[in-house]
Amino acid sequence: MEPKTKLNISKEEAQRIRARVRAVQTISGDLGVSRRAVQADAPGLLKLLSDARVSGDVYTLPRPFSLNSISAWIRDHTQQAKDGRGLLMVTEDERGQIITLTDFQFWPEYSACEFGGVIAAHLQSQSVGTKGMAHLCDWVFKQLGIRLLVMTTSPQNIRSHKLLRGLNFTQMGEMDSVRPDGSVRKSLYWELLREN
Repeated sequence: MEPKTKLNISKEEAQRIRARVRAVQTISGDLGVSRRAVQADAPGLLKLLSDARVSGDVYTLPRPFSLNSISAWIRDHTQQAKDGRGLLMVTEDERGQIITLTDFQFWPEYSACEFGGVIAAHLQSQSVGTKGMAHLCDWVFKQLGIRLLVMTTSPQNIRSHKLLRGLNFTQMGEMDSVRPDGSVRKSLYWELLREN
């Protein structure tokens, strides 16, 4: 996917964004500090994502879930981080269990970003996702200098629709979201400009 809105960005600005993405190691948040995923996280991610209440209809996840598919996904994101085009971040609880996962995709040439994630089932319905989403929007705009956030949601995901509207995202039609396995999901497409 690419953003529908293509902002006119200088090469210098795009290079700054890539450099900032490459430099990210951690992000502080309400649940603690998230860090870049590493290969040793594959078993913990498999455990987290194997819960259907967690993974649901998130189209960017590496289905079917296995240690091999998750390890390959982590490797791909490690390369994306080196290229300044993506990040895969995890947060652990005090017992070392992974409780959140955030997947970022960047288009530095358009000063744009999409992110999505999951939260452990026992933390859902406690406004954790709402607060986390607002925090990450601010972080992307302020720390990375991104000008445009884009999001996709399942047409049936009413909770996400309400959340995005509450954050001033504008729904801009539909699109086909392609999963890592090549299958397609119909999605609603949303955008938020930094000034909004």
